[in-house]
Parts: sequence; C-alpha cells; structure tokens
Amino acid sequence: MLSVLVLAHLSAVVAPPLAFQSRGPRGLSPSVSMLLSPLAAYGQFLYLDRGYAFFAPDPGPSHLMRVELAPGNDVPPEEVTPETVARDPQVRLYPSLDDQWPRLLYHRHFMLAEFLNDAYQPALPNETARLVGEEFPIEELQAWRTGRERYERIANSMRDHLRHQYGKIDIRIDRLEHMIPDFVPYAENPTPLNDPPTYVLLEDIPITLETLLGVMPQDLPQPEPSESVPAPSGERIPSGQPQTRPIEKDHTNDSGAPARSANVNEEDAGVSEGARPR
Repeated sequence: MLSVLVLAHLSAVVAPPLAFQSRGPRGLSPSVSMLLSPLAAYGQFLYLDRGYAFFAPDPGPSHLMRVELAPGNDVPPEEVTPETVARDPQVRLYPSLDDQWPRLLYHRHFMLAEFLNDAYQPALPNETARLVGEEFPIEELQAWRTGRERYERIANSMRDHLRHQYGKIDIRIDRLEHMIPDFVPYAENPTPLNDPPTYVLLEDIPITLETLLGVMPQDLPQPEPSESVPAPSGERIPSGQPQTRPIEKDHTNDSGAPARSANVNEEDAGVSEGARPR
C-alpha cells in the first residue's frame, strides 16, 4: 500500500511538467491529459503544478497587457513600450514598475497578464462546423469553443474591472509579447531589454483551417500508385515500368529497303520532358 502511495505522489510530481512540455496548438496530449486528470486536484492542493514556464533555464518571452482607455489614440500597438506609455495617459501597461508598487503588486499584475495569455484560444472559422468528422471530432470542436468562451469571459472580466476603476466605457486590451534576446546576439550587440523591437503585438485573429487540421502541402491527396500513365504510342502501361515507344529509323540500306523499327527507351532516345505526353 505504501508503494502505491509513493508511486501516486511521484506521478503527481512528474505529470505537471510533462503536461507543460507536451502542450501544443490543439491543447494537451491526450495520453498526458489522461494521466494528469486523476492527479490534478492532488497536485493543486500541494501546489505542484506551478512555475515550470517562469523559472526554467530558458523561460522564454514574458507577456503583458496593453490597456487602451480611449481607443483611437495615435500610438500604434506595435510601438508600445514603457516609454511611450508614460507619454500617453490613455494607455496603461500591465505589469509596470511605474504604476504597480510595491513589488508584490507588480508580481500580481504580471501573473494576471500571463494568465490571460495562457487562457488565450483563437476563434474558429465560420465553416468549422462543416468539418466535423473523423479528422475533427465533435468533442474537439466543443472543447475548442469552450476554451474560446473561457478566454472571452476572462478578458471581459478584466475590462469590467478597468471600467469600474477608470470610469471609461471603451476599454481595449491587447496582448504583448516581450522577447528576450539570445545570448550570442546580445553579446555582439548589447541593446536595452526594453528596446521597442522586442515588444510584439499578439493579434486576436481566427485560426486558419490549415492550422486547425494540421494540413501541410505534402498531405494533400496524391495520385494512386497503381494509376497507369499513357505511353507515347497510345498504349497504357503500368506505372513503374520504363516507357518505350517504337521509333522508325528513316534511313535506308544500300538496297533501298527501310531499316527495321526498334523499341527504344525514351530516356535513351533523348526525349525531353517537354516532349513527353502528360
């Protein structure tokens, strides 16, 4: 019994980072999700499912919220930095050391911005319902719609709070990604960590059908291997065999009789690709 409890605890320790590593555009891996589901409550109770993205050796980019209190100002979203925000009283950046202090309050807003980005789920195209079948099960469609609805509720809740705080009717929230420069380029050309090109606007646009289904050009339908192709003589030969055609040699012998015809491989006869029948 003790061995079973120890194995269950070790599984609860291993499952959260494994789920983090296996997360993709379409959610968790089904096998990891099956392993994690019975251990999720236990892991949350002991706080075993936090911190893997932020404190890893390569934590990756951080995420911020750009809040526009009166949409329509002259600052493009891709040019938003702490400096431009300081010059525009209608724009707020969360988190921001200029507005959130002490450090614990800054960290709270930092976690809220990461929470909003982690909850993001792009909208589905209008024609998605027609694709329900073997490649796109109805359960996956429902899960995708549930994720999108969850994101919209979180974003709307933040907008409601900002309306209450600032008394503004029009509130716009954009997600920003703050890239961390790689060590080698930074060592060769040191730039400030808050350099404007390091802030990238994450637009809220519907996902494409190709991305949704994971369809690549090489995955498109190809001709069947057994499909026969026309030979130059008009006959049909199976695919995979050399294509030959009778070539009449137009020279004659000394007696005036025409020489016999010969079956010659197209490549040996020098037939170009443009001359071959399609």
